[in-house]
Amino acid sequence: MKSDTHSVCLYGSAHDLRKAINTFLKEGLSKNYKLLYFGPERDVIPSKETTDGLPYNLDDLLGSKTLEIIDFEKSYVKNGVFDPVRQISFLQEAAVRAIKEGYNGLGVAGEGTAILESGTKMEELLKYEASVNDLVEESPVTAYCLYDSSRIDQSSALEISRLHPYTLRESGFSVNEDYYRAPRRTLEYDTASRLDICRGTANSLLQMFRMKSIYVEEHEENVSKLASAIAKEMALDSFTMACLEMAGKIHDLGMNSMFLDMLTRPGPLHALEARLLRRHPITGFEISRGVPFPDKVSYAVFQHHERIDGSGYPNGLKDSEISLEGSILAVSEVVAAMSFYRPYRKPYGQEYSLDQIVKYKGSLYRTEVVEACLTAFENGFSFESSLKTSASQP
Repeated sequence: MKSDTHSVCLYGSAHDLRKAINTFLKEGLSKNYKLLYFGPERDVIPSKETTDGLPYNLDDLLGSKTLEIIDFEKSYVKNGVFDPVRQISFLQEAAVRAIKEGYNGLGVAGEGTAILESGTKMEELLKYEASVNDLVEESPVTAYCLYDSSRIDQSSALEISRLHPYTLRESGFSVNEDYYRAPRRTLEYDTASRLDICRGTANSLLQMFRMKSIYVEEHEENVSKLASAIAKEMALDSFTMACLEMAGKIHDLGMNSMFLDMLTRPGPLHALEARLLRRHPITGFEISRGVPFPDKVSYAVFQHHERIDGSGYPNGLKDSEISLEGSILAVSEVVAAMSFYRPYRKPYGQEYSLDQIVKYKGSLYRTEVVEACLTAFENGFSFESSLKTSASQP
């Protein structure tokens, strides 16, 4: 599981709750995080039954205050009223204290069903969960939100789930599809008209991105054209080809959230800068979801730095978890990027970039996509026009 995440567990039994709490303990301790559990002590104490054979003792954790159990009245609910602003402030201060005490960060978990049972409106709870998302992005905080699915209706459970990028299932933590498939506005146009609108929007976003002058060569266009060429070699349908064309043009749109000097300064990025960089696929995904792009476009943008062995980012997806469009964009992006100069390195060149995708075929990159890419170059595809553009730069 990634550090600094916001996860939901919709449990339906005491066994499931104990398992979730035990996972919270193990994950937090493995990161050297201070642990706070918001809820009754009776939720945590039964976890003693599940700690046998693990390298920690619950009594020792409580004694050293590595783990603290905080009652609802001292956390979520005050005098019977839920105050989300107060709770977020409490978590921010707790994160600062944890760092000062020598921990790497703060791990929090809480039985959130009590918030709804206090009379809090769903709208207030959703705003709170959105604020937790912001807190997790900005601070070294990992949050585990626990909800008893037997005590809330199905529609409320879905609304709650959609506010959490990760979910805890039987197999462990995973990307939460509810979060990334939340409803968004649509247009009442036929498919052809909608694609025309989306193409125009992609071109406009591309022009906006170019204003930042991050790349000397036409990187976005290169990725778009190569992705389209790969799709053609794979005999994909025209709709998918159109989606890849658009996704290539906007795949680095999330870079707009970064400072220009981060991307143009020679040398390696600082730790915070590297963390921001690894978020750009998420930012690009969220921007693209504000437009009625087909899902294939948004997911390709979201996944273009994922690798089939799970070593990619932002979510470490593996194999079939990565869409075909995401796999095509990943190969297109790495070949285009390696072929040209970057401030932090000399250009590797086209031959080297193709050698690299062959070297990691089947481990980092999907085999059939690599083979289609090589075939595209064998059939005459090149970055020739872009090379001329790059060579003409001072």
